[in-house]
Amino acid sequence: MATPVIINITGGEITSSPPSGSHSHKMGGGDIASPAATAISDIHDMMGEQIGPFPHAGIDAFLSHFIIMIRFRQGPIAGQTVTFTSPPAVQVVSRSEPFIYQGPQADHAINVPLPPGCTLSNGTDPNWTTLRELDFLNRHPTSADFTVAQQFFQPGKQTVWMQFLDLDARMDTEIGPVRIVLGQTLLENYRDAGDPEVLMPSLGGAQSLRESGGFPAALFFNPVAVVETLFGAFKAIHGTLAYGRVTSFPPIGTPVSISDMVPLPQVRQPGVAMAAPISPEPIGEIVALSHPIDVGLQIPGAEAFSLVRARIQAHAPRPQPAGGRAAPRR
Repeated sequence: MATPVIINITGGEITSSPPSGSHSHKMGGGDIASPAATAISDIHDMMGEQIGPFPHAGIDAFLSHFIIMIRFRQGPIAGQTVTFTSPPAVQVVSRSEPFIYQGPQADHAINVPLPPGCTLSNGTDPNWTTLRELDFLNRHPTSADFTVAQQFFQPGKQTVWMQFLDLDARMDTEIGPVRIVLGQTLLENYRDAGDPEVLMPSLGGAQSLRESGGFPAALFFNPVAVVETLFGAFKAIHGTLAYGRVTSFPPIGTPVSISDMVPLPQVRQPGVAMAAPISPEPIGEIVALSHPIDVGLQIPGAEAFSLVRARIQAHAPRPQPAGGRAAPRR
């Protein structure tokens, strides 16, 4: 009968030992006697760099891009399906200290840091904002993603909660210029739009796949964005944007996709005269979306946040076209 082996993974070190008191076999060096320990050593050789502790709270900055397909049902290009890929844009995300998630009844109040100039705080201290479980769109039982989200809220697991702070992605496409905004930029441009949904925070979370915590982890986000086009602006509330298995923050190169189609109802652009009342029906829907994280920035997150703000200020609004619609700033 095969001898059972207990595997202990702590930080970046893997050890194995028979349950009855034989000497442990350390994978970092020394002799390894048993075939089971040799197999574990192979696992360590393949995965050792992917195993490690979560970092402390901080702000991450990176380049990311979009790959999107939209099917239009109404408006000037009704019946068309368009696909476009954006150039890389700077994205800034804040994350909390790691904590042990204890279930909805714990009513966790988790702080995430904010950089200077960010006005997303929901409290009296501008340097922090506090996240609670019901702030997440997919934690409401009425959410279509409630069941899908359960995998990211497992009691007893080490967890990190996050918030998108800013993104301003601009691209030229077959339907003209398109701009996608969220976080600080969305708040500044749409706070007076009269639509409270677009002002909800874009939140996410990572939960360890190991009982001892840390990487690797499962990661998701609930982005709340606005897509601006030449024929109007549309809110995109993505539901659960699920990443593959992540081994670092930011999760460079990790695949990510939507869990369902994303409807695109129109949202009022403050200061822009509307040619017609806003239709309650979506103009169409995002039928495919990937948002890969390409590379981390070798500058602090707070500096990257200022970089995004400077880029936005450097682009003046385009002249308003005929018909009362304003084009996105480029």
